[in-house]
Amino acid sequence: MIYLQQVKQSNMSVILERIWQHNQISRVELVEHTSLTSGTITNLTHELIELNILRETEAVSGTVGRKRVLLGFDPHTFRVIGLDISRSSIELVVMDLNGTIMQSAERDMTGIQGPDAYLKVIRELVADAKKSIDAAGCRVLGLGVGVPGPIDHAKGTIVSPPNFPGWSGFPLQMKLEEEFGLVTLIEDDARTSALAERRYGLGKNVKHLVFVTMGAGIGGGVVTDGKIVRGTNGLCGQVGHMTIVLDGKLCDCGNRGCWETVGSIPGILSRWPHGSTLAELRSAALSGDQEAIKCIHDTLVYLEAAMINIQNLYDPELIVLGGSLYPMLADYMDHVKQRLRSRIYAFAKDRLNIEAATFKASQSAVGAAALLFDYLLSEPVRLLSLSERKVEKQ
Repeated sequence: MIYLQQVKQSNMSVILERIWQHNQISRVELVEHTSLTSGTITNLTHELIELNILRETEAVSGTVGRKRVLLGFDPHTFRVIGLDISRSSIELVVMDLNGTIMQSAERDMTGIQGPDAYLKVIRELVADAKKSIDAAGCRVLGLGVGVPGPIDHAKGTIVSPPNFPGWSGFPLQMKLEEEFGLVTLIEDDARTSALAERRYGLGKNVKHLVFVTMGAGIGGGVVTDGKIVRGTNGLCGQVGHMTIVLDGKLCDCGNRGCWETVGSIPGILSRWPHGSTLAELRSAALSGDQEAIKCIHDTLVYLEAAMINIQNLYDPELIVLGGSLYPMLADYMDHVKQRLRSRIYAFAKDRLNIEAATFKASQSAVGAAALLFDYLLSEPVRLLSLSERKVEKQ
């Protein structure tokens, strides 16, 4: 019985992945694109339609004859909640199974610290979202959360997050599951950002990508063969802690000269003592202030060094840059790319691909929702069973 359930789950996963890749696809095409029989596809797609995961639509065609019936994700029944918990804000998005943002909300958390204060705000945001979802006659499939890492996934806790006091060891996943009665997944916010691109953005047709988020800190999320990579200790993608400056400043991680110490917003401003914001730095540089100009120049040099390391270490098809720092760097990126092409392997220079994040400030929240969608695609039977049990307990 267990074996049959595993086979069923595996076959459903194959079907859902193919539908995600094509947006809409017929049963005949599913047979062509998978190793499954037409009978298996007919039975499992019928069940997925009954579960309101899939729906049928007729293809618009100018040809005479019977129209093709296409399968796609049903956008009407299920909703996924994505939550981004950052050092300065909380953002919530509600998405359907096609990746459309149905509603969003954000709260400024500047100056507010500690899990208790954050949970009070999260409680209000999620309660409001669930109320709207219920009013629309929809069901919540689960809750995904992006949060500053590193993460201990076995325990559902955050491990010593830099510049995020009070959160180390906090059982975030358990607390949220108890609070809301929802299937809850948590992940490092750089990885949720990478997953947002993989499932809904530039990376949909890319198997190997690296997402780099630059703001108060610098983090990275690595996708290899279409899957998020965590590493032995959950540290894969910690690009902000590459050594960029030998014998440089001591970093919160314990290393010296990390990219984060010179390339994050605090790191940049620590090298320019005449202001406290990026806007002031940029304004001074445009006015000809030589110290400000040098500070931005050095920031770009550090960025170039980091990009070369990332390209050589991970060999991705795509590097995506995002975070609150990126808008200031965007005007310089053509120059940065040009220099990078002169510094990487000659045969690979034309395949260097660096793009701006699709979802900008909402990147991690969208990726948090994508955690549940990713779970649905990989283990549909298990997720639907867990979600149903949670509903019954409420």
